[in-house]
Amino acid sequence: MKALIKTAPGNGHLEWADRAEPAPGPGEVVLELTGAGLCHTDLGMIHGAYGPGSGYSPSFPMVLGHEYTGRIAENGAGTELPPGSRVVGSAHLTCGRCAWCDRGRSMLCDQRRVLGLDVDGVYAERFVVPERNLAVLPPSVPDRLAVLAEPFAVAAHAVDVARLGDNEKICVLGPGTVGLLTLGALAGREVTVVGRSEDSAQVERARELGATEVATTEIEALHGKFDVVFETAGTGAAVTTGTKLLGRGGRLICVGLPAEEANFSSAQLAWNEQSIIGSRAYDVSTWESVPSRLAAAPGLESIVTHTVHLSDHERALELVESRQATKVLLHS
Repeated sequence: MKALIKTAPGNGHLEWADRAEPAPGPGEVVLELTGAGLCHTDLGMIHGAYGPGSGYSPSFPMVLGHEYTGRIAENGAGTELPPGSRVVGSAHLTCGRCAWCDRGRSMLCDQRRVLGLDVDGVYAERFVVPERNLAVLPPSVPDRLAVLAEPFAVAAHAVDVARLGDNEKICVLGPGTVGLLTLGALAGREVTVVGRSEDSAQVERARELGATEVATTEIEALHGKFDVVFETAGTGAAVTTGTKLLGRGGRLICVGLPAEEANFSSAQLAWNEQSIIGSRAYDVSTWESVPSRLAAAPGLESIVTHTVHLSDHERALELVESRQATKVLLHS
């Protein structure tokens, strides 16, 4: 079979090349790739950003990719989902036994490894995943929407972490892919989406996806207005802005991963009894609700703006890095 392989550390070193056929172990299945997503974490891997101290431990050659949807092609011992099942699933390989896994916080598992970042991933014609990672898709969720499932699970977990009450005023800060997916995970609620002036196209997409209000200028007028702010931009400046947008008793949910530090007043947090809460990826249990929550937000399919074959990976990279694409669906 063919796979997109990073052959060495550093920038580039990508090959669409032959790879041995995968074989499932106990509790595992082989999936035939239907579609895979390309995100900025994948770009970081391609450009050699992840090495010692990064939180990931890749070894090369390695198949890239961690966002996937596919069909079960082969079952390992002890699995139950029938061949041909359309599925999405977690990119995390966790032990399932430690205290963190038992508490429903498997993203903190000491043995956690991530497909395409620590071990062979999904940019291949076929690949292996644990069956327990998977959720079956209903017919109402097309493949083009399903390919968003992994980053949507990140958004869904953030919404779960926020423990939203009735009639709370909600802001999504950052109208990138995760921000738009967070808007989708908040379907049925009134949401304000805030971006930068250069984010005007994405902010308009947020309006099309159901944002009640959007803003790219005069953000100061919104300071102190929100009960919950989801920071999805992934910059230190956005975190700082997020704290200012909070009203009394507000909660800032940090979903992004800024490379730089944020500046904010802890006295403000104490005086107003505000909270900053980190939301890291998702738990295995998050996936139980992902298919139905995706089905409730069909408009998110519009986020997938381009479809590219894995062998044409250079074009896919250019589309994402030039911001011509919101989301690229890769296929084999």
